Amino acid sequence: MGLKCGGDDESQEHSAEVWPAAPSQSTVSHVSPLIVRSMEPDTAEPHAPILGNDWNLSQSQKEQRRFGNWFYQAQVCNVNDVENDNEEFQEDISFLARGRSLLQTRPWLLYVALGLLCSGLILLHAFSSQGTPPDNSDVTRTNVLNQKQTPPKFWLMCPRDGECVWFRKPGTDWIYKVFERNAWDVSNEIDDQIYHLRAIPQDLWNSVRSQWIQSPPKFKGKPVTLPDLAGFMRETLRRDPFWTAGQKVPWLDLRGGGSGASSQKQAVILNQRQLAFIVINLLMDNHLQGVRTGLDAALQRCNKESDLKAGLSPDMLHAILAFLATLSQELGDTDGPYLVGTTPGAVNEAWLEKVLGQHKEGKVMIEPKLCNTAKLQAGTCGLRDFMAGGTPKQALTDIAGMDVGGGAQLCRVANSQDESLVIFYPEVLVASFFVGHGQMLPVPFTMLGARRYLRHINGETGAGPPYDNLCGKVSVPDFLNSNIMTEIADTKVSMTPVKIYDSSFVAVASYCSDCHRGDCSEPEMFNNQCDNQRKHLDEDVSTWLQAYDYKNYHDAVSTAFAAVVTQIGTGPWGAGLWQGDAQQYFLTVWLATSLLDNVQLDYYIYDHFCENAGHQCFVLGQSMCQSCIQDSGMKTIINNQYCGNLGAQDMLDKLVHQPVEQVYWLVKNVGPPPHQVFDLIGSSVM
Repeated sequence: MGLKCGGDDESQEHSAEVWPAAPSQSTVSHVSPLIVRSMEPDTAEPHAPILGNDWNLSQSQKEQRRFGNWFYQAQVCNVNDVENDNEEFQEDISFLARGRSLLQTRPWLLYVALGLLCSGLILLHAFSSQGTPPDNSDVTRTNVLNQKQTPPKFWLMCPRDGECVWFRKPGTDWIYKVFERNAWDVSNEIDDQIYHLRAIPQDLWNSVRSQWIQSPPKFKGKPVTLPDLAGFMRETLRRDPFWTAGQKVPWLDLRGGGSGASSQKQAVILNQRQLAFIVINLLMDNHLQGVRTGLDAALQRCNKESDLKAGLSPDMLHAILAFLATLSQELGDTDGPYLVGTTPGAVNEAWLEKVLGQHKEGKVMIEPKLCNTAKLQAGTCGLRDFMAGGTPKQALTDIAGMDVGGGAQLCRVANSQDESLVIFYPEVLVASFFVGHGQMLPVPFTMLGARRYLRHINGETGAGPPYDNLCGKVSVPDFLNSNIMTEIADTKVSMTPVKIYDSSFVAVASYCSDCHRGDCSEPEMFNNQCDNQRKHLDEDVSTWLQAYDYKNYHDAVSTAFAAVVTQIGTGPWGAGLWQGDAQQYFLTVWLATSLLDNVQLDYYIYDHFCENAGHQCFVLGQSMCQSCIQDSGMKTIINNQYCGNLGAQDMLDKLVHQPVEQVYWLVKNVGPPPHQVFDLIGSSVM
């Protein structure tokens, strides 16, 4: 039966024949220009199919000829339809007829046209090497089915307990915010030498850029040049890592649910490429419409020409550049492992059931590791310094205040731990993008997968070079951390498998002893001589468990938290600038960690910690305490006459494997100064 074009007056029952069935995909893919050229154009009839008749041909050649007939008949139908529709298109019909005649005499033009068509499709999907996923793909079903692998460009936003939003989840357009400019346009503003970063004052950027050109930073022995960095920035912007055409990104306010004791369960799950995409847009002065994020505010606050004139180091800018430079060497054509930024639920006192014997299983004191700095000659634990990171599954405890980054406001290294850590862990710093109204990240806050990107930070510091009483040092030009964490944890967020670097950053605030000192003087606070320093055990245990109990996090990320955090690294939490009693706080974090499931405490002891230096000497036995104070250089403030007889190791010998309930009452009811806490408790335990 002959082909019937759409305009023929035939019964609708023959509608299946109105358009020729397309040849099989295998036939299309195997049509060769040589077959087309094998015909004799001069002898072909003007209106005949391009490929002639079927005699003396193999089955394969007949299939290829059918393809030519199909293409020809499709054109005929188009032409006839147009003729029947409107005479105004006669000029276009003539053009199509001439085109058909041209294809008969120059068949290779067909393949040129097909090539141009393919190029156009590639450009159409230039933002995504994998194209937009079909509606029934795994990406659209994220969190609905139990995934076997991570979908491409997967992300997850969990704005409140029990709810998450993923790509193409119905009715969730509200999760998106829109950048002022398209990322492709922004990428065209980045030249190989990065003459401008639009969000950074030009004089400040010129000083950083010229130093980079003169001596590029090295990563694992290889210089990272400005063209390397520029290429990575352009590529990241053009990849459309959120699958939203390069201008929309999912966004929620991690501070919107509250902070501190009233914190709410929220989570942001992104891969490294997606976080880099956000950072690059903001560096190029491309902002979200209608939202002033915490990162926008920090970029403006921390990068001023006046700072350059005042000789202040642009530490925040170096932190962001270290993040991007390192990824430019690591990611290749991948999007990298995932990061989980999350806030826990509110403080609760359910732990008291375990302590007071009302729980089905009584808890005992789990032996911690005591990690003494080598200067103390008290035996080290064999682990890396907790502030330097790099120990798989060990969480870094940030001795935080009300905001992550504290008084330095994300700008530069300071003489305190919380202010300085965000510079060396820039993924935490740039997570302030997910806070509105120009504010900083709330406390408590956890980032799973956070790594140290810059060199030179440890808990042990000194009054002289290189630290000069600062908590770390950004050493330009060679400031990249080539020993960065590489160990990976395979885990899940919700029901989606992801890879996360096996490290984490946990910001948690203690009770502020200095804020409630009463009549106690500052010298008395320095030497553990205030009774007020010993009267907030319950508040501190609650806060510690709020931040470190995986069950207190959003269901979507609690499994990942438990997989990544099996050790807690901390120094004098509670006994830093807020001047708590170092002995009381050692027992507090040990007791609280013993209430957790399958988590070990790694407690680090310093003679010159980077805040409240010398005070931690009091957790050592008498002779070592006195030597520690002498070596700390703080003997004019820390008085060795207050060193007690017992130290942390003596507490381990007496209390390890003892019921938590027993230790709880010993610490809660400990007597007042002048005796130190360890001596008072030691005298009560045989």
